[in-house]
Amino acid sequence: MQIHSFIWCINVIKYVVIILTLVIAGWLIYTMVSSRQKESTNVNKGKEKWVFLVHGVLRSSSSMSKIEKALQERGFKTHNFNYDSRKETIKAIAKRLHKEIAKVSGPNVESINFVTHSFGTIVVRYYCGNHALKKKGRFVMIAPPNKGSQWARILSRISLYKWVLGIAGGKVQDVESTIPKIMSPLPMEFGVIAGGTGMKMGINPLLPGDDDGTITVEETKLEGMKDFIQIRGQHSLLLLQQSVIDNVIHFLETGVFIH
Repeated sequence: MQIHSFIWCINVIKYVVIILTLVIAGWLIYTMVSSRQKESTNVNKGKEKWVFLVHGVLRSSSSMSKIEKALQERGFKTHNFNYDSRKETIKAIAKRLHKEIAKVSGPNVESINFVTHSFGTIVVRYYCGNHALKKKGRFVMIAPPNKGSQWARILSRISLYKWVLGIAGGKVQDVESTIPKIMSPLPMEFGVIAGGTGMKMGINPLLPGDDDGTITVEETKLEGMKDFIQIRGQHSLLLLQQSVIDNVIHFLETGVFIH
């Protein structure tokens, strides 16, 4: 009887040990998996790279849609910013842009980048000159009037043209003299994509040298640019060209264009 009782006790102890072992093993596995999941989540969130797209005068955010889609497919988070160049001042536009950027400037964001077309470049340059930007990324300017626009100065002689361009758009003629703090050094790496024909004469016969029909190649250049590339194309149609899109993505990822 005593032997049977002893054997029974041994078996009970074995079962208790097995159960405790399984419980401890389960707890350890749960802890490891939970820890890995948290780490993976933090890594993914930490890799968020935001790109703010800003269109040009008399256009809308839809003009940047093709570039935006390509950026999203590449893994970038995007915000296609919209504004009314006819009714808003550049100060008001930049203030709204600042509010949108503030919404995505949390701990999960690695960098804030910009892709702009035409006057959208001036909007972001003004923003950078008047607001402190954290988590700086890179900035790609497509056909930017960095030195103003001679074509806009020619057309400004027509009163109807001034009315069409509106409040902010009317500043494109001489951005360096009409927009305060526009000359502030940019706090990030930036590259310029210019359009045109790639020859001595551009699309618009009334403009000197090469041009994209609206902006001359020389007007796009800005001191301090990390890289520059000219791609044959018309001012607005550049946004639809695959070579432009490929170069936008390449610069955002590497800091240089595809040469």
